[in-house]
Amino acid sequence: MTQVVPIGPIETTFSATCDTCGTTFAGRLDGDLDEGVFLCRGGHPIRIERREPPAGAAPATASAA
Repeated sequence: MTQVVPIGPIETTFSATCDTCGTTFAGRLDGDLDEGVFLCRGGHPIRIERREPPAGAAPATASAA
């Protein structure tokens, strides 16, 4: 079974601890992706899943300077 680590709807970086071997690692999930599978240093797969924004939340927008 693959470990699942949720991240926020606009987060692009994360850190996680593998439930199998206890190693800690950091990674990046590009903003245009909703999920990805990464391997910890011990080679165990960890699925990173982007959480949906709360219902009724306004979408994030970029502002021009």
